[in-house]
Amino acid sequence: MRILTETYDIAGYCRISVDEEMDRDNTSIENQKAIIEDYVKQKFPGSTLTFYEDRDRSGYTFEKREGYQKMRPLLMGHQYDILIVKDFSRFSRRNSRGLVELEDLRDNGVRIISIGDNVDFPTFDDWTVIQFRFMMNEMPVTDTSKKVKSVIDRRQNDGKWICAVPYGYIITNTKNMTIAIDPPAAQVVQTIFTRYNEGWGYKKIANYLTEQKIPTPRMHEKMRREANGEETKIQARQEWSIVTIQGILENDFYIGTLRQGKYTRKRINGPEIKKDELDHIVFENHHEAIIDKQTFAMAQEQRKKRTRSNYRGIKKYDNVYSGFLYCGDCGSPMFSMSRSDLKPAYLCGTYHKRGRKGCTSHHIRVDLLDGILKEYILKIKENSEGILERLNASLKAEKAAVQTNAETASNIQKQIDDALRN
Repeated sequence: MRILTETYDIAGYCRISVDEEMDRDNTSIENQKAIIEDYVKQKFPGSTLTFYEDRDRSGYTFEKREGYQKMRPLLMGHQYDILIVKDFSRFSRRNSRGLVELEDLRDNGVRIISIGDNVDFPTFDDWTVIQFRFMMNEMPVTDTSKKVKSVIDRRQNDGKWICAVPYGYIITNTKNMTIAIDPPAAQVVQTIFTRYNEGWGYKKIANYLTEQKIPTPRMHEKMRREANGEETKIQARQEWSIVTIQGILENDFYIGTLRQGKYTRKRINGPEIKKDELDHIVFENHHEAIIDKQTFAMAQEQRKKRTRSNYRGIKKYDNVYSGFLYCGDCGSPMFSMSRSDLKPAYLCGTYHKRGRKGCTSHHIRVDLLDGILKEYILKIKENSEGILERLNASLKAEKAAVQTNAETASNIQKQIDDALRN
């Protein structure tokens, strides 16, 4: 007699953390895959198994895990019957969030198996045991977070903590945090400061660099890594932006200053909160400068002179039409122009960012918009009586149509009943 074995479509999920100490027993994705594969062969022979993985991803959140986010809609869409993990620490290290996610999957008909915890959920119905497992898994995260924060604080105060360097520099030794100048990028930085001090604006500099086909900072980094044989998922645009130029001109890293502790967080994976400049940890002459202090000071003085801020706690220029106006050519939202030397108006967003390289200077004055709106309201006011009459007539006609449809349906049902009796 031949015994038929039920087969399933199974998803296997593997994860390793950014914290090697916390993950010392789970550092190998291949090890997790091998354990899951052996389990499926023994328990579900003939079933399909598809792996999803996240390398160097924290178990505290689900949102930042690309592999899990790719797998989740397939689980919710019933393309897989079972989800298998080596143990629940691979699934989540956050007690409350992990349990909610587990329940969401269960409620959608997904069966979850944790091999190391000997749990088959919802077949295994001891929810208390599962809660205890998640609580134990979360403890290393919060403890490690405190230890890491303490280490970072100490290294920041010693001027040794550098997580990244701006465009124009590279880190040549990640262990010792050795910084070196990147000559091609440094030359571009010097050009930006020179042009700005000569009177060029952010937009003009950005368009100039784009026209000269000079790689943007992200494009430059992407090209540098690829030239070194490194794989990278960096997405980069070829057009320089005003924000990039502004960020370079205001960054005192270029005069050899290391500024630490600019942001803080109240909780793990919480939003970054900008700290007051007086609370920053500053080390002058920390590394080799690309821009001399006189050139940098001149640029800062130029930025102050060119910046016009009309906000003094009272809104001076209204932007009541923002979010309702779009450029007829490029479809970009229209931006409110708040300049004291021009009448209030709205300008094409693409033109605002890139000038004539992006779109033409479409704009419309606020007084014209006000006039159009007032004219429209006046027409509604003058014709309100006729509009109400037409609306009431339409409502009556709709009620009559509904009544007619109801009577027709009733007549049809009677005819059907009569036919069935005969």
